Amino acid sequence: MSCPLSAILNDHDEAPQTTPGNASGPSRQRASSREAPFTAPAAFTSTKPQYTSRNRSSFKFSPEKGRLYDRRVRRKLDRVPQLLYLPPSTDLADHYDDMGPPSHELDFNKFSVFNALLSYSELTFEVIKYLEPADLLILYSTSRDFHNLVNTRFTTMILSQSLSKAPESSRIFPFRCYRSLCIRDPAQRANAAKSEFEVRYVPGFQWLQMILFRERTVDEIVACLEKECLMLPQATTLTIKKIWFTIDLPTNALRGSLIRNRDYWTDLDLYLANLFITKLDMLLTCPLTGEGDLGLRKMLLGQRSLATLAAVLKREEMRNEYEMLKMIVAWNYQPTAQQRRLNLPILGVKPKDIGMLQYEGWGANPRVMFHQIDTLVTMESVRRGLDMPRHQLDMVFYGFVDKGPGLDIWTMEQRRRMEEEAEAEAEREVGGDHVGDGARDEVN
Repeated sequence: MSCPLSAILNDHDEAPQTTPGNASGPSRQRASSREAPFTAPAAFTSTKPQYTSRNRSSFKFSPEKGRLYDRRVRRKLDRVPQLLYLPPSTDLADHYDDMGPPSHELDFNKFSVFNALLSYSELTFEVIKYLEPADLLILYSTSRDFHNLVNTRFTTMILSQSLSKAPESSRIFPFRCYRSLCIRDPAQRANAAKSEFEVRYVPGFQWLQMILFRERTVDEIVACLEKECLMLPQATTLTIKKIWFTIDLPTNALRGSLIRNRDYWTDLDLYLANLFITKLDMLLTCPLTGEGDLGLRKMLLGQRSLATLAAVLKREEMRNEYEMLKMIVAWNYQPTAQQRRLNLPILGVKPKDIGMLQYEGWGANPRVMFHQIDTLVTMESVRRGLDMPRHQLDMVFYGFVDKGPGLDIWTMEQRRRMEEEAEAEAEREVGGDHVGDGARDEVN
């Protein structure tokens, strides 16, 4: 038996709706005869008046005013919620006035993010890793709170900076070997290895600046060689830093002991050191015309620092014969008896510094001459039986010829020139118009 649609739908389209109390008809009478009257308990009955609009009329949904959510968002608060009221009988009432203003009542004109950050030391040391050493030094000198916080963990701050910016140099140049660049621990911690009354040394800002300077200088040396199409493996930077640290040692005994240490100077390091010296000789000499001299390499590696080598490769020093002669005088020039008697500077070099770079301690022991780093590398390679002369031709061809198929390798300079030629050819084909270059567009 089918059910008509009018039996399940309300007749609101044909007649007005009536309230349940006024409902009539057989269905309502049958329901009232079966169901008992329902009365809600007093605990669940609200005594508050029903919500009415401002004009005291009944609440009606107005579709033309938008959704209820949008209307609620556009409404303004008529009053601000009151603060929490604590009865006098509670223990917190005595301390309520000392709790300070809530978060939404803070004076943002006096609020400092940096001072708030200092309250969390671990977060502070993590954030300052991204600061430059110059900015860190200024902050350490001007902020008292930051100064006191860093002094409690000064070593942690310096080492975190060095390990994040120059991890290799931090390991190759340990601060314990550079006492003049260290300071006493600001926290007054004792040196347990010596005496409990002696304050230990910790790395200072000067050591950090030296680490970053040497990291940058080694990269510049490799970049200058690559600019002249003299390629080096990526691991050569670590070997050059080991060369620099060996040069820092003031005596032949220390230099020899270090280079014989297989844990520090590995066989690969000796090979890369020979490769670096070979590429340096190729740069300072010309295989076609025979110009240049191997003595230039010996003089540059005989300086107190590889910073001189980097400055020469960047054309900042030894730009003319006068500067080259001045460097030779400071390195290994032997003044005559008359020049010693007159005790006058030679080419701007002081008498006490003439020819002193070739001796131990850079003149501290003028009776013993230095074993230079290139000589030490060759001696140690022979002692270990590495047979470097057999690999000499491969070192010369490295970066130019692929040893496998025997084909030429395009260097960075050659690639750049090929790209420039391709761009010039493309411009000529389109008649010199720079297609898509808005910076060069002209309005006629």
